[in-house]
Amino acid sequence: MTDKPEDSAFKLLSSRKTLVMATVDKNGAPSVSYAPFVGRAPPLYVYTSSLSRHTRNMMQTAKASIMFIEDETRTRNFFARKRFTCQCSVESVGRETKEWRAAMLLFRKKFGRVFEMIRPLPDFILFRLIPGGGLYVRGFGQAFEVTPDMKNSKHVTGDSKRT
Repeated sequence: MTDKPEDSAFKLLSSRKTLVMATVDKNGAPSVSYAPFVGRAPPLYVYTSSLSRHTRNMMQTAKASIMFIEDETRTRNFFARKRFTCQCSVESVGRETKEWRAAMLLFRKKFGRVFEMIRPLPDFILFRLIPGGGLYVRGFGQAFEVTPDMKNSKHVTGDSKRT
């Protein structure tokens, strides 16, 4: 691979329309699902219903873990799928603010007319996901810590100390 790891991670993120999201409730019970997202670099945005566990969990804990993963139909090896994971701090974005309107335009552009049915629903909340750096894996022995701005990376070896 000639791409820098952070560039490869960015390409993976840019190729996806949804992200896998894990959250926990106030008692630490985990929940995993997926959500459509917008944003090409931090921050990222998800627009989720207050009826979902994720929304309640993010409102309670202000945390989420997200993952972008290579499509199974494109992988060479199921044990080494390309993937980017990161821990995020989460903030809700006020409805009808400048930031909310800008994110709504991004959702409309990315998802088309179907989003127009979802946008006005009063139970939906826009969340800003702010990654605190991440881990990009592009194959066996090819794991890289990526900075929060996705501009630099460091190879993770067996000697690396991960927290």
